[in-house]
Formats: sequence, C-alpha cells, structure tokens
Amino acid sequence: AASLGCPVLVHAEDYESCGCGIKTAKEKNQDGLHAWSESRSTESEAKAIKTVSKFGRDHNCVIYFVHIGSERALAQIEEERKLGTKIFVETCPHYLTLSYEKQQGYLAKVMPPIRTEKDSKAVWSALSNNLINTIGTDHVANQLKLKLGGDDVWGALAGFPGIGTVLPILLNDGVNQNRITLEQFVKFTSQNAAQIFGMYPKKGTLEKNSDADITMIDLKKEKKVTSDLFGGFSDYIVYEGRILKGWPLKTLVRGEIIADNFEVIGKLGHGKLVERKIN
Repeated sequence: AASLGCPVLVHAEDYESCGCGIKTAKEKNQDGLHAWSESRSTESEAKAIKTVSKFGRDHNCVIYFVHIGSERALAQIEEERKLGTKIFVETCPHYLTLSYEKQQGYLAKVMPPIRTEKDSKAVWSALSNNLINTIGTDHVANQLKLKLGGDDVWGALAGFPGIGTVLPILLNDGVNQNRITLEQFVKFTSQNAAQIFGMYPKKGTLEKNSDADITMIDLKKEKKVTSDLFGGFSDYIVYEGRILKGWPLKTLVRGEIIADNFEVIGKLGHGKLVERKIN
C-alpha cells in the first residue's frame, strides 16, 4: 500500500483485549449496551491505533481509521499525528448522536460500541474542528429477527441500517444546530472522500468537467423517521420516531435525476464504474 500511495483502512480494536473483555463480562453475567461497551473498551481502540500508527510511520503509509467514536480514540489519533503518522479519520452518525446511557435494548449494538454522552460531545468537537475527515454509515442491512436472535446483548447481531438517515441526522443535529457548517457537511460527506480515494475531481465537486452528482436538500423540511421510509431489506431503524429537520429531496447522478422524494427512479444501466487514481 505504501509503495502504491494507497491508504490502509483499519477497524481500530485490539482483538485480544476485546476477547478477554467479552469473556470476563459473560462470566460475570453482565448484559446490555453498557456491558458491550466495557467489554470492547476505548483502551482497546487506543491500543490498536497506537500499534497500527507505528506501522504507518515505519513504512511511510497513510492510515485511514474507520468508524471512530470515542474521546480516547481521538486523543490517541492526535498523539500519533504529532509523531508523524499520516492519518485520516472517519466517524458515523451513531457516534455523534447515540450513547449506551440513553439507548434501551440491543438495537444499537455495533462495533466499536457506542459510548457515553461525553464521548459524543468529543466527536462533535473533533468534527467541527476538522480533526475528522469523513462521515460513513457502517451500514448493515439486517432484520429484527436476525438482529435480536439471542436472549442478551451477546447473542444480538452487531450493526444496523444507517444509509437512509445519514443526511437528515447530520442536517438536523449538525448543520441546523450550528455544530458544523453546510460547507463542512459537503466536505465530510463528499469532497474529502473523493480526494482521499482518488475520485477527485471527477467526483466530490461541481467544477467544469466534473460529474453533475448533486443532492438537493431542504434545511427546513421536517419529517418523522420510520423504518419503512427507505425501503430495502431492513425492517427497523435506530432512529425510529425521531422528527428530524433537514432532508434530501432529489438526487442527480451525472445530471440525471435518479431519486425523487425517497423513490428510486433512475434507469437501469445508468450506473457507471468510477475508476480511481492512485495518489
């Protein structure tokens, strides 16, 4: 990867630490999202970040840490950046908006786990200060019967659907509450990823000769989140019932409308392979 100039994407949790944590929690008959978070601790994230960052420095390789959601992980990343590691950071909406302190049941089980309200505030702060580069979803298209297949948090499936709510969550909780600007929103959801992964300026901008990929939004539109709103395989959503302000209206790909009012209307075959350049 270093010789090609490609970033290495890393899920930052130390395998052995998590294994020991889960074993201990089960032996103590612990349950719930708090137990899940403690078993896969923020220290396991920091340990993995430290180890991988050292590899990155040793081999002059760019590291891209996916779904970062804790204050401890962010602090370790900043320390590694100061030591010279070239690092990009992605977070997800659930790390900005959910915590085990408020979530009931097991629907929000994910890896790495959602943490505390304090952690969520730290992620917002890092985002607003551009210490985080991109926002992903870590989307998992599962169903309730699969998600809640066990009797406790250990038997529940990790991951949940998130593609449909990424924009309204960021517009409602981010832009409309002045945590991030609209310009930052565009960079976090489009421009930065296109640049990092070699698709810019074909994608990620509206410059001359770029693809006319546009999502039209209404910052004042209010709508209640329901699982059936987005269609697809999944039959639940962690934001069920929330009224969000700020929604996408239409989506254009290469100048053609392919989605309108939550309905896919694009023609079959309009999709096109986007070749990426090695940076």
